Amino acid sequence: MASTSDHTMLGIIAGKGTLPLSVAQAAVAAGRPVFVLGIRGTSDPSIEKYNHAWVRSGAIGKTLALLKQQKCRELVLIGPMDRPNIFTFWPDLGALRLLPDIFKLLQQGDDGLLSGVVKYFEEVHGFRILPAEEIAGGLVAPVGISSARKPSEADMKDVRLAVQIVRERGARDLGQGAIVACEELLEVEDAAGTDAMLRRTAASRQGEEQCGVLVKLPKPGQERRVDLPTIGIKTLENAAVAGLVGIAYEANGALFVDFVKTVARANELGLFILGLPEGTGEGTNV
Repeated sequence: MASTSDHTMLGIIAGKGTLPLSVAQAAVAAGRPVFVLGIRGTSDPSIEKYNHAWVRSGAIGKTLALLKQQKCRELVLIGPMDRPNIFTFWPDLGALRLLPDIFKLLQQGDDGLLSGVVKYFEEVHGFRILPAEEIAGGLVAPVGISSARKPSEADMKDVRLAVQIVRERGARDLGQGAIVACEELLEVEDAAGTDAMLRRTAASRQGEEQCGVLVKLPKPGQERRVDLPTIGIKTLENAAVAGLVGIAYEANGALFVDFVKTVARANELGLFILGLPEGTGEGTNV
């Protein structure tokens, strides 16, 4: 789905991984010019195939200047970013006057921090923040079973328990994922991310029976234009190594780098992929 401002320059602030490239590719394919702003040490170097610039983390003044120079009025913030803290955040001159507000944001949870960033770009500087899926509709996936393998009733019990755990933790801004096997909680997602959670699970389950699910959901009430859960082929491969049998997500509440290829890989690995009803993260029954 294209934005209402199809011919204006779209600014893309790129986090880790290839999702920013997917958004840029979709925009360009729709005839919309893009300006990709990469974070040094974070963003994929492949952004350089597009109109781009690089800034260091914390260079808020330069970021704003570049976006305005390129006449960007709409922005997509896409891709995981390492959370800064008050000891590692080094603002440029353009951000010094914001230090009191920045330090307040850095003391909040992830959703509070991201909501504050969105508010700052929109209310202070007049940008419009777009959800990635408004530009690249193929990033979101539907409700239902997309894989050849279907979850058993035992698998669904694990899914329901994981959903309950993720909701409770999400309400406290503590994470978007959990792993449950045989109705037992194995791991929860923390600041280290999903892949680290799966690696911990794999290390603790050597030689155990293959069972269990990974569930990823948006947090209740979170700012959905940024930081939706992300699932890709690497997620599936790590889930298989961890001895899991499937992954569940909220329909239109998670981003897939390439859903078709992800489903194909799930079929190769013998895992199921299940899209839960929209609103599952907010309390919709599974």
